[in-house]
Amino acid sequence: MTITATVRSPRFLSGLAGMCMLAASCHAWSWGHTGHVEISRIAIEKLPEELPAFLRNDFAAATIGELGPEADESKTTGIFTGIDPKFGIQTTRTVHDQERDPGHFMDIDDTGIVTGGKVMLSMLPATRETFDTAERAGGQTQYAGYLPYEMLDGFQQLRKDFGMWRAFKVGLLTSRKESDRKYFLTHLALREQLIIRDLGYWSHFVADASQPMHVSIHFNGWGPFPNDNGFTQDKKFHAQFEGSFVRNFIDFRKVAEAVRPYTDRGVSTNEARVPLYLAETLSQVVPVYQAALSSGNDNYTSAKPLEVAIVTQQLAAGASELRDEIVDAWNQSTQITVGFPLVTVADILSGAAVVTPATFGAD
Repeated sequence: MTITATVRSPRFLSGLAGMCMLAASCHAWSWGHTGHVEISRIAIEKLPEELPAFLRNDFAAATIGELGPEADESKTTGIFTGIDPKFGIQTTRTVHDQERDPGHFMDIDDTGIVTGGKVMLSMLPATRETFDTAERAGGQTQYAGYLPYEMLDGFQQLRKDFGMWRAFKVGLLTSRKESDRKYFLTHLALREQLIIRDLGYWSHFVADASQPMHVSIHFNGWGPFPNDNGFTQDKKFHAQFEGSFVRNFIDFRKVAEAVRPYTDRGVSTNEARVPLYLAETLSQVVPVYQAALSSGNDNYTSAKPLEVAIVTQQLAAGASELRDEIVDAWNQSTQITVGFPLVTVADILSGAAVVTPATFGAD
């Protein structure tokens, strides 16, 4: 039996409006191509000197910038099955899309409760498994949106990448045998490529989380909720906000200027940091809608000052958070373990553990 899925892109968003009212998982591509490229690029350009030089150059910034939209570009992996006159291109439903697409958002209500009514944003379970278990108790599942877990997953991979890079660097500097030096030189170069790829792909989700409609039940027009302010129900609202408006009216020099200084948000782990970041973004949902209302119901179709200001602010928030989490991953990478049997990166750096190719290649 063939299962069909409709392409979800800004072009078809208005056609999907009726479906979006019923399905919490229906979202547009956050920030569009332009916004994702620029958030990722600016974050790299703002890295401090403590980060390795292979990340702090124009090539790395440009490459990671172009990888920023990758998680959106890899959507819709099914085989073409035909064209629906209402919804456009149809494709087979795939494991890839069903598993990955919900990682771009999390629908949170105005009291801070995740869709399903069982989980508070401020008390997210430690893993996707436990989150899914809690959501099922409320008649929902993780597939209604698990953005923070996509962020945590990518952060932990980057932290591991940095730990491996540190270990390979020590191995290259301390090896006496030419064959060992060649091993570490090869793996150092390979790890740098992996870091650029892993960081670039993960950067997409950190950027998603700065788009207020990607963390809210009000994700495309205010929706079927109390609306005393008279906020728009325009079904093009989401796509206009993050797509054509960003491309046509945002000055990314001003976005870069608005990037704030590094902050640890007063916590020591990424598990504690991510909910604080999402809560900060969630607090901007009403201002996003209010800016449109106060601009004569412009709904992000022209360069109204209030609308330009809040979009600039949120793009800068994404770049700021991404820069900060990269720094945190680097700093925390001394605390993890690598190799087999496991040794700590801190012991390798201090010389308490001697690193050789066998540290990584033992069977």
